Amino acid sequence: MAIINYIEKHLKTFTVKKHKHNYWEIIYVTDGVGTIETEDNHVIEYKKGETICIPPNVQHINSSSIGFKNIHLTIEDWDPQLQKTTLIPASDTSKDLYTLLNLAYRFFHQVSPENAINLSLTNVIVAFLNHLLKQSASYKITQVIVNEIINHYTDCDFDLEQAYALIPLSKEHIRKLFIKEHGVSPVQYLKRRRLELAKQLLAQKEDGYLRINEIAATCGFADSAYFSRIFKKETGVSPNEYQFKLLATNKIYPLLEFEDRNNPFKN
Repeated sequence: MAIINYIEKHLKTFTVKKHKHNYWEIIYVTDGVGTIETEDNHVIEYKKGETICIPPNVQHINSSSIGFKNIHLTIEDWDPQLQKTTLIPASDTSKDLYTLLNLAYRFFHQVSPENAINLSLTNVIVAFLNHLLKQSASYKITQVIVNEIINHYTDCDFDLEQAYALIPLSKEHIRKLFIKEHGVSPVQYLKRRRLELAKQLLAQKEDGYLRINEIAATCGFADSAYFSRIFKKETGVSPNEYQFKLLATNKIYPLLEFEDRNNPFKN
């Protein structure tokens, strides 16, 4: 029988150092954005309302440049038949899961884990998790594309066909699933990640200044003219104009290590 043997809350937190648990860990994100990195270099980006399921004995780091809040727990004797760390997207059903987790948090700290109330709550929570995992099957498919983009988007030679080849489905079907889950196509997702990194590089202090062609190459654009054209189309100004505008308003700031990874579509 599944049983919750630990449940706590993180208030405003920026980093949880590398650690692991003997049982499945469930993290429900109540605020902020961040990144889970596991020992096998598997990277998952998360945001408010999403749930992360981490297998037993998998070392992982939880980090955020702006901070996160969550409710996290470990469940003994639960076998969701997952192979690796999995993200469950936010939904109306996941909001109900959050309600149950709050109840479990309250009673776990009032009575023993083996109390009938806690055992009943565990059964309902496990049923909800199994339902959410089944619902998110298409999301797990698109996460393969996201992971490939995260790992290779700064490479000028990266081709999305490499990512599509990892999934035994038609390219058009994958594309439709991706748009449904993420709101943009894989091509747009890749382009926006590269452009957001470019914005950060353009906003570095003078001692870290890079030329436009160097920024283009660093962000995965082999052709600097194409980079400038795409940048202007997306922002309304050229890279040089964008940087000058930041200088004029005194908003040049250092590059933040995790900012781009945590929020790829931030304006």
